Amino acid sequence: MKFTINKNTIEPVVDFLYSYIDQTSSSHSGKNIGIEIDSSSLKFTISNSIFGVKKELLVDEDKIKLENSGRILLNAHVLKSIIKKFDNFITIEVKGETALLYEGRTKFEISSYEDHKFFMLDFSDSYNKTEIDSASLEKTINDVFISTISNTDKANSNSVFKCIHIKSDNENQIRFSATDSYRMSTEKLKLNKNIDINISADAKALKKLITKETPKKIFLFFNNSKFGISYKNTIIQINLTNIPFPETAGFFDFEHINVVKIDKNELLKLINKAVFLITDKSRRLEFKFTNSGIDLSFEVPEVGSANAFTNKYELEGPEFEMDLDFNYLKDALSVLENDTIHIYISKEYNKLLLISNKYKNNKQLITPLRRY
Repeated sequence: MKFTINKNTIEPVVDFLYSYIDQTSSSHSGKNIGIEIDSSSLKFTISNSIFGVKKELLVDEDKIKLENSGRILLNAHVLKSIIKKFDNFITIEVKGETALLYEGRTKFEISSYEDHKFFMLDFSDSYNKTEIDSASLEKTINDVFISTISNTDKANSNSVFKCIHIKSDNENQIRFSATDSYRMSTEKLKLNKNIDINISADAKALKKLITKETPKKIFLFFNNSKFGISYKNTIIQINLTNIPFPETAGFFDFEHINVVKIDKNELLKLINKAVFLITDKSRRLEFKFTNSGIDLSFEVPEVGSANAFTNKYELEGPEFEMDLDFNYLKDALSVLENDTIHIYISKEYNKLLLISNKYKNNKQLITPLRRY
C-alpha cells in the first residue's frame, strides 16, 4: 500500500475517529485505526466494544493520490501524534509489517497490528433507514440522559441504569427512556415513517453520536445488533447491549391529587434564593405548597439555613409539604422549555411528574426524599 494525502485532509479525519477510541480497552484492535485504500476510495475505520466508525474519502488524485492499494492497522494515538508533525503532503507506505510516513526528510516508521476480523465489520446503514433532524435527536438524547447514572458519579452495579431504552411499536415516533431508580425521563422523537424498535444502548455512547460536524439532516438506522447515524462520508454505529429494560410508559400515567403550575424561571429563582451551598450531604429542599404561596427551606448542618418565598404560582388540590433532591430537580428543570411548568403529584405523594406546557413530549419524573 502506498498513497499520498494532504495533511489538512487526513488530520481532521484521524482526530474525529480518535474521539471514539476506547482508551480502556484491553484489546490492541480497540485502540487502532484501520486504513484501507483502493482506486475509488480511502477508508478510515475504528472498531471496539462500543463503537464502529467509518470515514470514507474519494480518491481524487489531487488531495489523495494512490500508487498501490492495500490496508493496514495502526495505533490511533501514535498516528494522531505523528500526523501533526507534517506540513503539507504525507506519504504513507507499507513495507511488510511496518508503515512509513514521510514528507521530504521528515520520516517515521510505525509498527502495524494484525487483526483479520477488524476489516470485516458490517458498516451497512440500510437497516430500517430513515431521515431525521440531527438537532432533534441530540435534544432527545440529552433530555433523557440526565436520568442515567452516567450523569452522576454514583457507583451502581446495575447496568440498566447506564442505558437509554429506545422503543416504538410500529409508530412514526420513537420513545427514549432512562432511569437511575430515583428518577425517570422520557421523550419522543418524531419520524417520517412507522418503525418497530425495542433496544437498549449505552447512554454515554448515544451522546457522542452528534458532533459539531454533524449536518442538519442525517439518516438513522438500526438492527438487532447496532444503532447509528450516517451522513456524507461518515457512519457512526453503536453496539447494542443485551440488557433487558423495564417497560417505562406506565410510570408516567398515574392518578394525581395536586397540580402545581409555575413559570420555570420563577421556580429556579426561588431555588437560587434559598440555596447557598451544595454538598453531597446537603441537597434537601423542603417545600411547603400553600394557597398563599410556596415556602422553601434549605439547611446545611453546622453552617446555616435559608428560607425563600413566592406567591407567583397556582395550586390545584390540597396544601402539602414535600422534600426534593436539589440535583434531581435542577436537572429536570434544565431540560424543560422556558415556559409554565406543570408538576403533577401522585395521590400517594411518592412521584412528581414535570412537563412543560408547550412541549409535552419531554417528561421528567422525580421521587421525593423521605422525611426524617
